Amino acid sequence: MNKPTCFALGFYGDSNSGKTKLIVEMVKQLKKLDIKVATIKISDKEIGIDGEGKDTWKHAKAGSLVTVFSSPVETDFILKKKLSVTEIINFLNMFQKMEVVFIEGASDPNILKIRVGRAEKRKNTLFTYDGNNSKIITLILDSIKKF
Repeated sequence: MNKPTCFALGFYGDSNSGKTKLIVEMVKQLKKLDIKVATIKISDKEIGIDGEGKDTWKHAKAGSLVTVFSSPVETDFILKKKLSVTEIINFLNMFQKMEVVFIEGASDPNILKIRVGRAEKRKNTLFTYDGNNSKIITLILDSIKKF
């Protein structure tokens, strides 16, 4: 398995445990420090952001492997293929070099993780979040120096 091309840190926990709120706060704090951050949201549900009947959905249904939606406010790439977390991170870094990637819902055993709440502990869990944001920021700053 290839290694991620930047520091990756996963967050996991039960629904409504505060994962999203914590990640949003970490992104804000790192942005103030000019750290380039990307985020990945992983779902165990078979859902997609593309809706039936949309033009991009029609393109994919016809056989397009990658569909791109571009508007004045964003560009969305829809890849009709499941990728591993490492593949996603390395793909992101082809567009712009990231310094840290947060993965919400991380279960990949190779990714370092922080548990939020009382969910069953997963492999490579560093610690359970205790409200100390500076502990996470210090971990991130120390870790990105290694890449």
